[in-house]
Amino acid sequence: MLVSRAWLSDYVRLDEPAAALAERLLMAGLNLEALHGSGDDAVIELEVTSNRPDCLGHVGVARELAVLLDRPLHLPDPRPAETGPPSGLTVAIDDATLCPCYTARVIRGVRVGPSPDWLEARLRAIGVEPVNNVVDVTNYVLFECGQPLHAFDLRALHGSRITVRRARDGEAFTALNHRDYRLTAAMGVIADERGPVALAGVMGGLGTEIGPATVDVLLESAQFAPLAVRAAARGLVLSSPSSYRFERGPDPAAVDWASRRACALILELAGGVLAAGVATAGTLHAPQATIPLRAGRAAEVLGIEIDQQRQRRILGGLGFVEAAPPSSPARWRAPSWRRDCTREIDLVEEIGRIEGYAAIPDSMPLATRPVEVAPRTRIVRVATDCLAAIGLCEALTRSVVPAAAEEAGSPWTTSPPLMITPALVRGADRLRRSLVPSLLEARAGNEAVSAGPADLFEVAHAYLAGDAGGRSAEEGPVDEPLLVALVRGGDFAAAKGAVETLLRRLRIGPWDGTAGHAGVEWRPADLGPFTAGRAAEIVLHRPGHPAERIGVAGEVAASERTRLSLSAPVAAAEVRLDRLEFALGEEVVLVPTSDSPVVLRDVNLVVGRAVPWGMVCRLITAAGGALLERCELVQVWEDAERLGTDRKSFVVSLALRPRSGSISGDEANTAVGRIVEACAAGVGAELRR
Repeated sequence: MLVSRAWLSDYVRLDEPAAALAERLLMAGLNLEALHGSGDDAVIELEVTSNRPDCLGHVGVARELAVLLDRPLHLPDPRPAETGPPSGLTVAIDDATLCPCYTARVIRGVRVGPSPDWLEARLRAIGVEPVNNVVDVTNYVLFECGQPLHAFDLRALHGSRITVRRARDGEAFTALNHRDYRLTAAMGVIADERGPVALAGVMGGLGTEIGPATVDVLLESAQFAPLAVRAAARGLVLSSPSSYRFERGPDPAAVDWASRRACALILELAGGVLAAGVATAGTLHAPQATIPLRAGRAAEVLGIEIDQQRQRRILGGLGFVEAAPPSSPARWRAPSWRRDCTREIDLVEEIGRIEGYAAIPDSMPLATRPVEVAPRTRIVRVATDCLAAIGLCEALTRSVVPAAAEEAGSPWTTSPPLMITPALVRGADRLRRSLVPSLLEARAGNEAVSAGPADLFEVAHAYLAGDAGGRSAEEGPVDEPLLVALVRGGDFAAAKGAVETLLRRLRIGPWDGTAGHAGVEWRPADLGPFTAGRAAEIVLHRPGHPAERIGVAGEVAASERTRLSLSAPVAAAEVRLDRLEFALGEEVVLVPTSDSPVVLRDVNLVVGRAVPWGMVCRLITAAGGALLERCELVQVWEDAERLGTDRKSFVVSLALRPRSGSISGDEANTAVGRIVEACAAGVGAELRR
């Protein structure tokens, strides 16, 4: 961002040389790139971070200097006279997610020509070449307040209605740079009755540009969604000062101010008559956070005492408004141009950087508080430590994947993957909906270079489009679940064992069919990229919550192994860690160990081939009651000659032990008989002798 010292002096009194001003701005968080020229003509080149779009205009930088120098800020209050009749123009927005608010004013009878020397000098100082008085005014206001504008030749527009809509796939558009483009539905356009006349937030069209023959002007000022502008600018490789600012979100309150300011300057420099009224569609989206600030918090964090009145002057000068009447703690409403400030620590940072970090002694001990680790961080650590402990290596793979990696689908959504244009990596043009394909690729890569089979896991986000996960409109259009996925050599039991180890670490056991505590149920399911009949979904049952799928596991299908050139059987699993954070807060109940010895019994249950072990396990757990300490599946056996083609055998080990006292052999046999009867009644099991 190039900033002219002479231009800044329009808004705040500057007695210091440009080098001193640049130093003050640098120490306040605006990085200095270079200093060009000297005296009043000096230009300061600043690096403005993406969270500070308010400083992408001279007014924002002047506001910083006014607070740093403790001087008043003087801003124009444009009120152009609307002496002409109403324009008769109407505007409409087809998609509010593309453009929350659009405004248009009309000036008739302008005389397009060269700009005055002062305006041309201002623009040239910051590297902008003058065009004509109307276009130069829109550029001047852009670099003044950071709000992009666009001027259309009104007579070149067809009809009296302007529509903001999404482009149609393949729709043609010729931009001001005299190049032709083919648009996509991810991009927004400003259209008249015939078609697009501007690419929303990026660049105007050639057919409606302001030229020497222009007499009537339509002035656009709008709020465009950053994602749509970014999609157009990057998809077409067509960036502009406007798109740069819209991608970062300019001040919504500047939409009307910039329009009035530009109209006033056009009337002054090009003449004409401003039509009464402003054509408007939509409403401005300008969320403003209300932030509490405790009286001693700044001193506690910074280590120095700053007078309360000084703190109020700093925050007030930056545009924060204190709630009235004063409350304890004080509450400040963030200005519309500072949407990066939402927390108390943000206010402390603002106070600290304006007061000056140099005022904080190096040797000053700072008060500290124990930091409570967030549940998200804790569960990531638990998962990482647990899976590493059982021999898996942590992997880090890309979030963008090729089309082949998404062919198997996702266990979390049926919506198509989010596309990236242009691709960030050659051939990888979509955001992944599952981590398993990336880990399988990594395992295949290890085999290809003879590095041996790699048992891997990864903790990362997936990206789900649409209403995946039941998200509300306020939560945004994209869900980003935190997942842990693993791949390891072996069969279904290998994947299940790893997942159960993690769940046990979180104290989540099998669901016993009651609503007393949280537990998981393994249900057979056909899921890509797993072998049919050799995969399961993991369903979480939690008191007070509906049952939901929180994971999948299975043997990787032979077709997928062939595609990746994986030689040996591979199992994979994926679990939503963000759905398991509750387990970290569960109270641990300690139960005294029993003094009596455990009684072990093995039973061989013959069941139907389609009966899952999870169902049998629940029946055993319920029938065994308090006497059953644990049940373990030892073996699954199938023999068409001895058991039948549609039957299989579960060999189960039962551990029986009372909480107190001892257990006799007869009592153990009675408990086993009760378990066998429950399995017979529930799934038709027979005891194989």
